[in-house]
Amino acid sequence: MGMISSDDIVNILNSDDLQVLQELLQAADKCRRENVGDKVYLRGLIEFSNYCDRNCFYCGLRKNNHQLERYRLRKDEIVELAMLAFKSGYHSICLQSGETDNSFEVDFLVEVVREIKDLSREADEDARGLGITLSVGELEYRQYERLWEAGAHRYLLRIESSVPELFKSIHPPSQRLEQRIDCLRALKDIGYQTGTGIMIGLPGQTVEHLLRELEFFRQEDVDMLGMGPYIPHHATPLSKVKAEQLDPYLTTLKILALCRLTMPDVNMVASTALQSIDPEGLRMGLKAGANIVMPILTPEDIREKYYLYEHKKFKKSEELAEEISSCGYTLGLWEWGDSLHYKRTTLQYRASMEKTE
Repeated sequence: MGMISSDDIVNILNSDDLQVLQELLQAADKCRRENVGDKVYLRGLIEFSNYCDRNCFYCGLRKNNHQLERYRLRKDEIVELAMLAFKSGYHSICLQSGETDNSFEVDFLVEVVREIKDLSREADEDARGLGITLSVGELEYRQYERLWEAGAHRYLLRIESSVPELFKSIHPPSQRLEQRIDCLRALKDIGYQTGTGIMIGLPGQTVEHLLRELEFFRQEDVDMLGMGPYIPHHATPLSKVKAEQLDPYLTTLKILALCRLTMPDVNMVASTALQSIDPEGLRMGLKAGANIVMPILTPEDIREKYYLYEHKKFKKSEELAEEISSCGYTLGLWEWGDSLHYKRTTLQYRASMEKTE
């Protein structure tokens, strides 16, 4: 498809022509194979707590959802799940929870990360151990540093929307877009492979908003993208909002493909939400350029309590592996699958620093 202009992006997002979608997905699939290969890397997802101090208008984990039964896994439970993933060939995990910067919670997570790293290094011939991604929200700079020092090296902090007016429509006034962006920049400054992402199909979201989101991703030079369709949760304020919406599923596929074409070497997730909204979600997400899948390792007896949105689907790891292989992709087992964008930009930065010394 060559270089894509802003006008091209707007036309693609506005188009209902399935031929346009098919050509877009073919171009994205070709681009991902040329730039990041045909491997799909697994990130074993451990949702270790559903406690949250935030009150986002869209999320079922919001603090004021008093219908939700809260839970928090013990350290030994989290470590055991991580090591089980490691022994199964998933050499990367993601530890995810609701948002809190409580010092006790951060101290707990530092201990968890350090123990997982130490145990997995002992069991690893290369002594690298597990690759650890965190997704626990906005923290202070020093808290991010402590988690980095403990052994985490990737961080996913979804922006949900970088457009000020849309961000305000889905968050209470106490949650500030500027603070979220500051956190993303702090993560990059520390050295994390930094990821973000948006919800697609939000009430009131427009094609022009999505164009601005794509520009934001490039401006912030992110290494990873985790995006998915907006799926309402009955116990949230946003579920009561009636406003014009873009098609969450088809628009998500288009945004994934456009991100792959405009940011060829980033890591990109085929989200659980995409798989939940349509039976073909995983296959189509991969065709749209995604190269990361996150099997849910949260224990079955509590995983329904990590209730972000309605009708969340749970596929067993074996099912996901079979589906990935049946689509013609290779499973990236026994390796971290780090962002090639991060590797390239880090090397360029080091080279430029050496020249100035």
